[in-house]
Amino acid sequence: MPRLPKLEVVNLGSSTKILYVDNSYLIQDKKFTFLTGDALAGATSVSIASTIGFHSLTTSSGQIVLIGELGQERSEIQRTSATAAPGGTSVSLLSGEVLRFDHPQDTKIYILDWNRFEPQWASTAGGTKGTMVNYAQALQPDQQRSIWAENADVRNSGYYFVRFNNAIDSTNSSFSDAVPFDGYFDNTVHEVKRRALEQLNEHLDENLTDDFLNRCLWEARREYHQSPGKRPFRRRFNNDIGNALTGSYRIELPNWVEKPHTAENIYGVRIGTQENMEFIDKKTWDFYWVNKPHSTLELAYTVDSSTSIWVANGRDFGGSVTFQVEGTTIGCTRIVGEQNSFYIRTQGKWNASSGSDAFENASSGLPDKFTVFAEPQGSAYIYFDRLIDTAYVNQNIYLDGYTTIFKFDSDADELDEPDPDIYVPYLMAKIKKKRDPSVNLLEDDNYKLWLVRKQQALDKEYTGTEIRISPSIDHLL
Repeated sequence: MPRLPKLEVVNLGSSTKILYVDNSYLIQDKKFTFLTGDALAGATSVSIASTIGFHSLTTSSGQIVLIGELGQERSEIQRTSATAAPGGTSVSLLSGEVLRFDHPQDTKIYILDWNRFEPQWASTAGGTKGTMVNYAQALQPDQQRSIWAENADVRNSGYYFVRFNNAIDSTNSSFSDAVPFDGYFDNTVHEVKRRALEQLNEHLDENLTDDFLNRCLWEARREYHQSPGKRPFRRRFNNDIGNALTGSYRIELPNWVEKPHTAENIYGVRIGTQENMEFIDKKTWDFYWVNKPHSTLELAYTVDSSTSIWVANGRDFGGSVTFQVEGTTIGCTRIVGEQNSFYIRTQGKWNASSGSDAFENASSGLPDKFTVFAEPQGSAYIYFDRLIDTAYVNQNIYLDGYTTIFKFDSDADELDEPDPDIYVPYLMAKIKKKRDPSVNLLEDDNYKLWLVRKQQALDKEYTGTEIRISPSIDHLL
């Protein structure tokens, strides 16, 4: 999932909400070096091991630096001067600014993109955002999270956001995910990760990153999804996948279908209120299209204006052809010496756009059979046994199918599993392994619990309604 600022909203009674902004975002993948000597409070410059990256033409106004590690009591954020030359051994602070704390030799110093944050609010997740304060708030580097409090009486619904700000050039980061007024829902990605961290009294840092937890959660979800059988909660019925088009013989298969290049996860295909079509394999489908050449129009066709038809590949068509294009028929004769161009003998009734399917000898009606396969370009389609007749034009085409597992890209994404808490022990085990590589997962209590809970979830899938049939024997008495 993309790296965005992370925001958490906590309710403190009826009148106060606390917004927590995750500071770990600031140092992920950022350049750092070390102090080569003690730096004392009140100093206006620091000596560092390497100035590479600290001075460049693109930072003529100076840079933002973090001295110390996030969450340490005396860590501080400063702005540098742009006067020091590349290749030096020290970095000067912005004129008028001094170090607030002592920092011993070998303290890390990071180059940051941001030194402030801006909480904002919108009435809807996609609505127009508005600032809640008149000025950006200073980040709090001595904490793992920067904190801002709001009087909840000001609003009672909507969504919170946060973004980072650079005080030097006034640039902003992307916004965080939208966080509901009352906080993340229990089944969201954020809450599953939070519960795992809290139970271990852990927090995110440079080693235990949010990206790591996202990868672990994805691993667990994929393992569950790929277990034998089908997950009943991923069956989707009456999905509208498009409209019937006159003269069409196929419709693209949605990419949310599990293994879309096969039909094994398709339970039904139908047009409007008609019955489900019968599935046939590709070999049988080919039988329905014997001696029915197909291509597409290279140029648009205009009634009573076009004098010729151009197709992408006309080699399979006869010399005297009646093209069927979008429900109209166009009588043509191949131009001598040409493979793909034809003179028009008989005009059709309707215009046709470039790229339209063109057939010869094909019948139209209500398709009652279908198959699934992929084109050479890779897209998968549902193919019908005949062209769709104009009588069914614009009717919905419905699909019943089994969905693939969705890839979350936001902390606010809601997991579709009935019990997302099955992933909490898996995350806990992976967190412990991350902190201590010597941990044997197969012997870890949390990992064992994950295996048990996963199996329990799988067992529930096979527990359906029990039907008992008791024949009447009264007539035998």
